[in-house]
Amino acid sequence: MLQMSYSTALEATAQAWVENCILAHGPPSSRMLNGYQLGENLFYSNSPYSWSQAIGAWHSEVEHYQYPNISTNGESIGHYTQVVWNTSYKVGCGVKNCNGTYLYGCHYYRAGNFLGWPPYKVGRPCGSCNNSCVNQLCTNPCPYVNPFSNCPAMVVNLGCNNTVARATCFASCSDNSKEEDGPHRGQTRHLKRKKRKTGVHAEEEPCDLTYIMCTRR
Repeated sequence: MLQMSYSTALEATAQAWVENCILAHGPPSSRMLNGYQLGENLFYSNSPYSWSQAIGAWHSEVEHYQYPNISTNGESIGHYTQVVWNTSYKVGCGVKNCNGTYLYGCHYYRAGNFLGWPPYKVGRPCGSCNNSCVNQLCTNPCPYVNPFSNCPAMVVNLGCNNTVARATCFASCSDNSKEEDGPHRGQTRHLKRKKRKTGVHAEEEPCDLTYIMCTRR
């Protein structure tokens, strides 16, 4: 699971949405940064809450969460899973008093809640990033993901020799990759190729996304 840091850029996107005083999730266009879609959690109340209370309300969904991605009683678990999503490593938040209703919102980079995937991999803390671990959290996020949800299907149907697939599906197109399956499969090898071209030693690569077991060569 990756260490989280606060982002003023994400604070700006979150604040921009809550300023609208719409008690619903924003469209994808309101949740973009650097070409990637952001995760979003919203909370509203009739009285001011601290951020600890707002985030605690999202996290409280753990009471009816069952690994890997099951709600034990049909109640929402998506706020909780986004809070703990292993590959989200930046967050920024905003709040707005909307005529007595307080709307809180946080944006997460990268977005979590990939359909069908658990929020984290069960195992020893930092089990996939022994050399990049602080307070039992990984500190080496990968900068490459698939920017389109249909990338896995595109790669299956067209193959990575296809110009479009190769140019857009960075995470899926990895030659002879040895990573585990996951929503970001293939990023380790792609990043290694880029690092080698720039002369950075393989041991210095930031490559772990917890789903990925990094191979050192």
